Amino acid sequence: MTLSLIQKNDYHHATHALALFEDALCVGEYGGQRSATWATSAESLTDALKATDFKIAYQSRSYDAEEAFIKAVTRGRPWVVALRLEDGTVGVRVAAESLAEAERVFAMMAALLPRFEAGEEPRVPVTFWSLSAHGPVARTRLIDVPDWEAIDSNYSCGARADLELLMAPEFTPAAGGQLILWHGEPGTGKTYALRALAWEWRDWCDLHYVTDPEVFFGDKAAYMLEVLLHADDGPAPAVGEAEGRDRWRLLVLEDTGELLTADAKERTGQALSRLLNVVDGLIGQGLRVLVLVTTNEEVKALHPAVARPGRCAARVEFEKLSPAEVEDWVARRGDIDVLAARDLSGSLTVADLFAHIAGHSRNGGRRQPVGFAR
Repeated sequence: MTLSLIQKNDYHHATHALALFEDALCVGEYGGQRSATWATSAESLTDALKATDFKIAYQSRSYDAEEAFIKAVTRGRPWVVALRLEDGTVGVRVAAESLAEAERVFAMMAALLPRFEAGEEPRVPVTFWSLSAHGPVARTRLIDVPDWEAIDSNYSCGARADLELLMAPEFTPAAGGQLILWHGEPGTGKTYALRALAWEWRDWCDLHYVTDPEVFFGDKAAYMLEVLLHADDGPAPAVGEAEGRDRWRLLVLEDTGELLTADAKERTGQALSRLLNVVDGLIGQGLRVLVLVTTNEEVKALHPAVARPGRCAARVEFEKLSPAEVEDWVARRGDIDVLAARDLSGSLTVADLFAHIAGHSRNGGRRQPVGFAR
């Protein structure tokens, strides 16, 4: 087996392989396509491809990514592949004469670039979405995640009980609705709970994080549809047992509580309507999508359309730990000596407690004034 490389140095086109792939679609007859992104244990495209006899029409490697474009002709029928490896995740796009042929070639690529398997250190892939000048962009990264049992003491009794229902193996997606709402002031652990949820749901759900939710539910309908229909191209699960279209997606929208308030239409226009169409309307029909909205603000009055039974599957309020819960938290950690001399009166967030351990005061570690003495 030999590998033929045609090296090119093109610093002005960061995704040259994808451009070549798109050019091939314009001039070739490709009736079937297959694409997916997944976390892989392969460390290099060159190493993965060197054991093959594929002719690589283009291959490059930069500091942050590696890519390759493969063009082949088998029995007179052409197929093309674009590969991009970045941050432990690989993107694969295949086009061939028929869907069956595209699936066959895709399977070859999947075998060369095996999926990441969770080890002792929990990690899951998270896909981050944004809208660029050239359309929606998805980047997948592996992130470290905590085990729920290791962090459950960071939450108040009420929040912990609600979160345990979500984390439980018997949780049934969309049984009570497809919208999940988390609210609470900064420092109460919403992001850590989200990471733990990604780990607990790894066998059946992929996490997609929208970095610009105000645009997502804005006037760019194509952006929203691209994200929602992304899995229909045949995404490959990175961790877990469920495959392809059997998997669910959790769409995360942080700090967007203004979409759900009683005056949402006046504040955000049609954004609320679009959100409801995703979780309970025609757009969302047949899509295995859950939407998780977080906000730092207290949601005193939800919009009636949001509060309707059957739409909001879970509403979790992240509260400060009570004095008794603070005492229990300190005792569990064994940091009594460290914290004994500090002021731990009243209710505290988990961020307050970790700040105390780090030697900062509750006012954010205000520094002593420096400069001219008074």
